[in-house]
Amino acid sequence: MKLSTILLLPILLSLFLIATSTSALADSPVSVLVKDKNGAVGGALVSVQVNGITHSTQTDLNGIGNFSLPPGQYYFTASKTGYASGSGTATVGDNSTVTIILTNLYTLSGTVIDSATGQPVKDAAITITNKETDKSYTGGTNDNGVFSIPVSNGYYSVTVRAPFYQLTVMDDKGAGYHVLDSSLYIGYLPIATDNNITSLNGVKLTTDYPGKVIKVNQTVTFDVTLTNNGIVDKSYAVSVKDAPAGWNVQLLSGSDVISRVFVEKGSSRTFQVKTTPLSAGSHVITIVAGSEGDSGQVQLYVDSTIDTDYKLEFSMPENLSLAAGTSKNVDVYVKNNGSGKLSSVRIDMGNDDIPESLNAEVVTREASELAPGESKRFVVKITAKADASEGTERLYMRAVSAEAKTEQKYIEVSVTRSNSWLGIGIGIALLAILAFGFIVWKYGRR
Repeated sequence: MKLSTILLLPILLSLFLIATSTSALADSPVSVLVKDKNGAVGGALVSVQVNGITHSTQTDLNGIGNFSLPPGQYYFTASKTGYASGSGTATVGDNSTVTIILTNLYTLSGTVIDSATGQPVKDAAITITNKETDKSYTGGTNDNGVFSIPVSNGYYSVTVRAPFYQLTVMDDKGAGYHVLDSSLYIGYLPIATDNNITSLNGVKLTTDYPGKVIKVNQTVTFDVTLTNNGIVDKSYAVSVKDAPAGWNVQLLSGSDVISRVFVEKGSSRTFQVKTTPLSAGSHVITIVAGSEGDSGQVQLYVDSTIDTDYKLEFSMPENLSLAAGTSKNVDVYVKNNGSGKLSSVRIDMGNDDIPESLNAEVVTREASELAPGESKRFVVKITAKADASEGTERLYMRAVSAEAKTEQKYIEVSVTRSNSWLGIGIGIALLAILAFGFIVWKYGRR
């Protein structure tokens, strides 16, 4: 072998190492497979955020959406009409495929009619409630009295509210309307007029939004319009006829509490009804207006719910020591400290949270649910890169769910380097010098 060839070997080896390290930093392909219980879902919108910018693509007929991303951990979401949104995580560079499973939604529909006339009732407010989970879906009837609301599989009750009609709840004789893997039409829902609601002579009370949903102990306000359809100007006494026990219901014009409203013939005046729910449930408030035998009333519906408290906390070691080129698994514990059930619970680390000298990945899959008081252990694999310098770095992470997230915490990672590599390097250098001297001695004499 020629001397010039031997001297070129270290240079070629260095160029190879530089090319290899450069290619390791390039974008890597990752495929997102979107599927439901029946198989691949084509035409789904898949999105991922990279440095604060959202990138999206649609899945093909095989349910695949492709991205090319820098190395790191990413959170992917998928959505399509007829499905509840889904999500999944992947570490690009280690994982080339992530699977997201979507939950099918099916239509629960029916037709609301007047029980006396058989005519459709339009603009009725519809609340569909899952009898097992209490999750509610809302909608309304069209001009033909038809409602059509997407829901997931389950047993449901249907609540119908309409001005001048009795509140009506139907649930298939207590069993609940069963939606199972297909849409369900439940037929005609007859509702009866409220005989206590009248609109005599000329006065009429109306509101654009008779039903509202509010948290317990939060204030709700209705705008009520009083119309005088009579032939003379009138001053109407206004009052609260019925309300839940203990509730303070006020009739207001601006900030003034009122008891009478003057309305010219053929005109209207609007005032406010304000109250604060004291308990959870479905409640009715009846407002009346009257003047000399001319009276009318309107019913207002308040659905009040208890405010669910969503809280997460997590704990992990504060310090970790790693030799360059080695890895360790760290246990991170996440606990639901709130009163509501959490979903899609996971450990989140962004690209900016991981120092250049380290690699980190969450080995444990996300928890689909975490009940109040329940804890979950996540395993995070932390690696000090082989070329990492000695020193201390901070690795940041947080616990997140679909409903809440924690503040960031960090682990101080101390990186050390072994002196054995120095001895090996010196040995290699000495061998190279001896080999070079031998070549010079042998060939230099000629």
